[in-house]
Amino acid sequence: MCISVLSNLTRISAKHRLTEYSDSSRRRSRSRSPFKKNKSPVRQPIDNLSPEERDARTVFCMQLAARIRPRDLEDFFSAVGKVRDVRMISDRNSRRSKGIAYIEFVDATSVPLAIGLTGQRVLGVPIIVQVSQAEKNRAAAMASMLQRGGAGPMRLYVGSLHFNITEDMLRGIFEPFGKIEGIQLMMDSETGRSKGYGFISFADAECAKKALEQLNGFELAGRPMKVGHVTERSDASSASSFLDNDELERTGIDLGTTGRLQLMARLAEGTGLQIPAAAKQALQMSGSVAFGNLANGVLTLRVIYVLCHLTAPLATHCLQLSNMFSPQTENEPGWDLEIKDDVIEECRKHGGIIHIYVDKNSPQGNVFVKCPTIPVAMAVVGALHGRWFAGKMITAAYVPLPTYHNLFPDAATATELLRPMHR
Repeated sequence: MCISVLSNLTRISAKHRLTEYSDSSRRRSRSRSPFKKNKSPVRQPIDNLSPEERDARTVFCMQLAARIRPRDLEDFFSAVGKVRDVRMISDRNSRRSKGIAYIEFVDATSVPLAIGLTGQRVLGVPIIVQVSQAEKNRAAAMASMLQRGGAGPMRLYVGSLHFNITEDMLRGIFEPFGKIEGIQLMMDSETGRSKGYGFISFADAECAKKALEQLNGFELAGRPMKVGHVTERSDASSASSFLDNDELERTGIDLGTTGRLQLMARLAEGTGLQIPAAAKQALQMSGSVAFGNLANGVLTLRVIYVLCHLTAPLATHCLQLSNMFSPQTENEPGWDLEIKDDVIEECRKHGGIIHIYVDKNSPQGNVFVKCPTIPVAMAVVGALHGRWFAGKMITAAYVPLPTYHNLFPDAATATELLRPMHR
């Protein structure tokens, strides 16, 4: 799936980006780039977090080396976010490690990045990282509640959403399961942005149950959705009582290949967005979807923004950096080249990049980069993920290598480290 203390940064024009000169007539100020560390907004004290919120910040690690220490795990996971606590599980009698541990992060956004480290070697042993498992009694209680539920409408809680997910996106995901009576995405009155959770009302309880079973834990925009049942008397304060046991974590995420392709097509319908030719062909062969505006089969960047993490993220050579700029405020000629040089310069500190693309039309301020190796990509994620720029937190998410090469075919043969071109 953590952030340093940083503050809002502002970008100024390219003519003010050079180092100061002693001659006052030639003096130019250094830009405040998104990579300059300052203070961030005040964070809520960790002690005020509920058990559910702390659980959302925790990952479960398996297959650990026998000689591993908590410090080793802290150093390893610090690459993706600030670690608050490491709890290693030991045998009661021998005091020897059982090869499992819990890692709690300061920020929940570090969890999907940590899961992406699955398969990386720690002290010579490939580690396995999963989301933490909630208590069995919560699962049993919720299962009992669902069994008692009969026909009629049912309301679901949907949480752990990326702040850029919209009500229309949620409708596209949940509507295939049945008729939806209403969707309410909770918004922050001050910022106008999503709070990361909402409520969906189904006309039929059976449809709601199917949606819960299939979509609880489903990866969307790099975050596993939390879906649970809400009674008529429940409100936002009680929305944390959702089903989250280990059986559902394993089976609820797996919609199967066709199911995931159907979801891709569903998200693209009516938006003018398109899915890959291979995905379109697979769906046509299965007879699962009628294509209309998907005729060209071209993968677009906006679809990638939502879909590149439909499966559990794994560390790859390729990254998507978000909140790197705001297209509404960038109006100077060549501003995208300035962003490009900024990213190249910063990434050079951690091993460099061999490909970069600034998506100038992206509302999320996306920049795509490819690193020469996975360790370099991990170092870049650790350095950039969580920094603050113009009031927004930069996020870094892994993009599967085949997906990246589908987007940018020239990146498949790129091998030379990039250097800033305008400095």
